[in-house]
Amino acid sequence: MKLVKTCSIGALLVFWASFALADGALSADQLEFFEKKIRPLLAEHCYECHSSTSKKVKGDLLLDTREGTLKGGENGVVIVPGDPDKSRLIKAVRYTDPDLQMPPKNKKLADSQIADLVAWVKMGVPDPRTNAAPAIVRNSDMEEQIREARKT
Repeated sequence: MKLVKTCSIGALLVFWASFALADGALSADQLEFFEKKIRPLLAEHCYECHSSTSKKVKGDLLLDTREGTLKGGENGVVIVPGDPDKSRLIKAVRYTDPDLQMPPKNKKLADSQIADLVAWVKMGVPDPRTNAAPAIVRNSDMEEQIREARKT
């Protein structure tokens, strides 16, 4: 009975997180966190192999759109919103498994960057990106988006 209750609560949390993301409503703090911490990290360390502009997309995993990030790749889902310990992306960046290490070739992220990814997943993976083709966002554009989000 306890397992069923736990599974039901877990399913409800995943449903809520996906609904919240689909809604697209982000707080100004979530938007700022994503734009200052997560997007630059993904762009610098992941997009070379995991974006629509990659010469060859590795593992069929696209991290340059919200949809691609949530969908995962050929090995399944890489992020479980709200649960970093069940997220393969977090496992990969922590380098706890010698067969699953990202970025590869001993280019492990700094502890602070890993902590930012963990915090992002715990938040439910708030992501302002649309599923349109990714665009490069200039700092001035990002700052304007943050100002606009704070007005609401």
